[in-house]
Amino acid sequence: MAASLLQPHTPWCTIFLVVSTIVFNVIVLVGNKWTADALSEIGVSTTGWSHVGTGIAGALRSEIDEVMSNVSSTLLGSLEHVTTAQGSLEMVLAMVGNETDKAIAQQPELLLLQEHGPERGLVLLQEIHGKNKSHVEALVPVVLASIHEVLQVVMQKVEEGLTTLLIKIKPALMQVGKWINQFGDKVIAGLQDFSVTLDKAQKIFDQVMAQLHGGANNTEDMINQTWPIFDDDDSGAISVSELTNVGNWFSISALQGDKPKSLIKKYDTSGDGEIGVKEFLNLVSDPSIPGALSVILRKYSKRLAEISGTVAQAKMRDDVALSVANYVKLVCAKNMTKVGWIADRLGNNSVPLDFSAAVFVEMCLTSNDPNAAVYTAADTGALLTEEVYKLHPEAMTSSVDLMANASWWVSQGFDLKDQPMCVKMATTWLTQAEKKGSKLSLLSLDVSHSKAMELLEALPQAAYVMAEESARLYRLERLQAKQQRRNVLFASETSQMLLTKLLGGRAPTDGATEETNVSGGGEYAAPETLEFAQFLSSNSSTRAKELQHKCFDQSSESSNAIDDFASKIQAMLSKVTSFIQMMQKYATPKGIEDLEDQIQNFLISALEDVSKTIEKKLAGLIQTAAPQLDDAIHSAAHRAGEELGALIGQVISDPMIHALEQPLEEILAKSIGNSTAAGIGQTLSNALGGEVSNLTAKTLGSKLGDALEGLVDEALDKAGEGLGTLTNKLKPQVSLLSHVDHHIDSVFDLPRKTRHERAVMQMLQEAQGQQDIGDAISGAWHSMVNLLRTFANLLPQAVHTLKDARNEVSKLSSGLDSIFDVFSVKGPQIFNTISRLWMTIWIGYFLFLMPFCLFTLYYGLWANGWFGGPKPYPESPEPPAPETLWQRFRLLFSKCCSCCCYSHDSSLCFWSVIIFMQVIVLITFLICIVLAVFAGVKALILTGCNQVYILEDAGICEGGLTTLRDFLTKMNIGDSTIYTDADIAGACDANSLLTCQMVSEKFTRSTIYTLIFSFLASLFSLQMLFDAATLHEQAVWRRKAAAAKEGKAD
Repeated sequence: MAASLLQPHTPWCTIFLVVSTIVFNVIVLVGNKWTADALSEIGVSTTGWSHVGTGIAGALRSEIDEVMSNVSSTLLGSLEHVTTAQGSLEMVLAMVGNETDKAIAQQPELLLLQEHGPERGLVLLQEIHGKNKSHVEALVPVVLASIHEVLQVVMQKVEEGLTTLLIKIKPALMQVGKWINQFGDKVIAGLQDFSVTLDKAQKIFDQVMAQLHGGANNTEDMINQTWPIFDDDDSGAISVSELTNVGNWFSISALQGDKPKSLIKKYDTSGDGEIGVKEFLNLVSDPSIPGALSVILRKYSKRLAEISGTVAQAKMRDDVALSVANYVKLVCAKNMTKVGWIADRLGNNSVPLDFSAAVFVEMCLTSNDPNAAVYTAADTGALLTEEVYKLHPEAMTSSVDLMANASWWVSQGFDLKDQPMCVKMATTWLTQAEKKGSKLSLLSLDVSHSKAMELLEALPQAAYVMAEESARLYRLERLQAKQQRRNVLFASETSQMLLTKLLGGRAPTDGATEETNVSGGGEYAAPETLEFAQFLSSNSSTRAKELQHKCFDQSSESSNAIDDFASKIQAMLSKVTSFIQMMQKYATPKGIEDLEDQIQNFLISALEDVSKTIEKKLAGLIQTAAPQLDDAIHSAAHRAGEELGALIGQVISDPMIHALEQPLEEILAKSIGNSTAAGIGQTLSNALGGEVSNLTAKTLGSKLGDALEGLVDEALDKAGEGLGTLTNKLKPQVSLLSHVDHHIDSVFDLPRKTRHERAVMQMLQEAQGQQDIGDAISGAWHSMVNLLRTFANLLPQAVHTLKDARNEVSKLSSGLDSIFDVFSVKGPQIFNTISRLWMTIWIGYFLFLMPFCLFTLYYGLWANGWFGGPKPYPESPEPPAPETLWQRFRLLFSKCCSCCCYSHDSSLCFWSVIIFMQVIVLITFLICIVLAVFAGVKALILTGCNQVYILEDAGICEGGLTTLRDFLTKMNIGDSTIYTDADIAGACDANSLLTCQMVSEKFTRSTIYTLIFSFLASLFSLQMLFDAATLHEQAVWRRKAAAAKEGKAD
């Protein structure tokens, strides 16, 4: 039995347990290597998706915003050409009308017809000047030829103006036509889906980083950054109203309602109803407002980034002024130092005074706009005015004076009705700044201080009254100037007639308002203004990114939970779609073609319409005058016959009375007597003689009148024999004579009618003349003027809508830049750090377990007789007492080695090691628990991957890039450019966008391997402890057997 104990045995169970444990731990190490690789690949993928986000932002600026800026400028320029074209059309009617009247004035015959009317004019021509029908008719072609030459010249100018308008506006319309396809329903739907997908991907990355990285210890810095936002009045404490304002300004529902009051009551340890700096940390750490510091500061930096993007993209003067005003309103809540250097730039003449005044106007307008964003309860206009007045008082007063100028106000594109209110507000700011100064310098009057203060109090209202009066006078002057211009243009009778016949009496510019000048604010900003804008943009962009990084360090998230790109993209698409719908009628290929055809048809028909109208006027003079002359001559002839009949009746009246007196006396004497008959006979003869005379005069007058009319007809027929020859001579020179000849022949060659027939004919001719003019006009003038009026009303609205769309584009691009800039820096850094740390920990863990496993194997072999096996303890003599320090060290070392060599299998030593090994096994079990928790994180990533197909499927990913390409035309992703289908193919793999495809297999395998084999390794390690106890007993008995054997030998 003792001999068998001294023989070496192979501990197969121990070997199996040790080898299995080592294999299991190697598998766990490999699984964690896959996990580390997957984490690194996620870091690479965050870089790829960051490139996508920044690429979209860059493309929005270069492909969308830049084009929108060009379209806006083009439309504003086109608006000026529309106004010019309207004025040109008025000039055509005015010049042609004036030239017609001038030509008529140079021909006495026509002038008499126009000034005295057809009847009197023709009588004067016939009786005084000896002119007949031939003379009048021969003048018409000469006048028409002169007018035709003028018409050709002015219509050429109109053609140049309309052609210029078409050339100017056509590129903008063609670009809108491209947008119709670019912003089509299919593209918009795809873009919205992609934006939702991008939101989900970004949120998944944020969740993973937050769980893996946690938050950094920068709370003190975050408090320093956010405290000025809460302490709006810079009082050193936060009140309920200030806390409520922060909740409203930054849309934080947890700080709205009664919540601020309850929070202050909860954390106000001093009992003063306010929160101090020391109490502030407890307040923002309240569980009901998780992550308050990062949420609020991130919202602030987000708005700062949006303003930065708007300032950077601004090219027009009003856009830059509005952006500066919004910047001042935002930074006033946090940094008055920056307000100071902005005030210095506005007052030191480094930017134009026009721009400085425009900034204060925008400050006023946004202060009264209920829809404008609010960032502080302070009066930012008053703060800026105070700073400017403190540094440059003259510049400040000059800016206010400029604001009070109505002409300047309109030239900048502002609405005149807002001027009095803004002038009053700016004057109020100025007087407040004056009161805060050491001395009153605004009023250079020798009055007492109290009187000066009274004057300062009255100054804003006085400025308001003066501004109202100035605006009223400006409107009146513009109205008078406009009316005077209209009166001058249409002073002549013919120009008024043309205006009435062609445009219904309404001039092209009638009804246009001049209280706002849309193109005024649309002027390009001065170079020094743009330099200031770029400086401001760079500063605010850098600051926004710095704050974003601080927020990320605090929360390990690149955005707030409620932030999303989909809503921003939807807002941008909504604005752009509204603009497209406004311009769609004219922006399609057919719309542009119809516009070109309408202009071309107008240029053809307008000349004919004016010519026909003038011809009708001249022909109408003759057509109307001829029947009236004929009637006048015949009436005169008939009256002459009646007068001649009356004269004959008077001549025969006395002889008739004397002839009738004697016969009547004889007849009466037979009946009543001689004496009575004589008197009655004389009376009857007088009566009968008068009646016979009257009857004779009427009868003779009618007959003589008819006879004289016949004689006049014969004379008029012979009066125009020379007209044909003269007309034939002029026909080759003037192409418009045939129409006039037709009217002349139709009038003078008609058979003679009675007086009643002639009156009826004249009425019919007048009515027919009006109908002929209406039938002859094509309506081209009406159509063109309506088109220009439509453009004059449409283009300002379109430009305003496009400006809103540009603001949304700037907000979206700046938001993408802000988030993905942090994402591209922090994401790879976090995932790579965690990957390296993860691998380092597991390698250390493996290296830590290997000695334990190898020692267990060695112990098992030794306990079974290998490597010499257990031997009896040798008896060694006691060493001599050490004398030197070196001897003492040697003695200590030898005793320690002796303990390890000869007492290692003692009960005390063994069970001490067993307890230590149990602790190691416990650690391995806890690591299994950690692996299980991390497996949950990986399961979260894999679950998110199942919801975001674009991160897993190459076809879907490339389809999303195709949608972006269709929308943005060209986009940069890292070093690659997405422009064609060939560029898209393989782009997802090349830029590591298929995150889930990259990590899902590794995460799945690593999760399975690490969970299963880590638990197996823990169980086998525990079993190794049990086996070590058995080995210990074997070692004890082997030592005893060896000792017994040595005793027998002795």
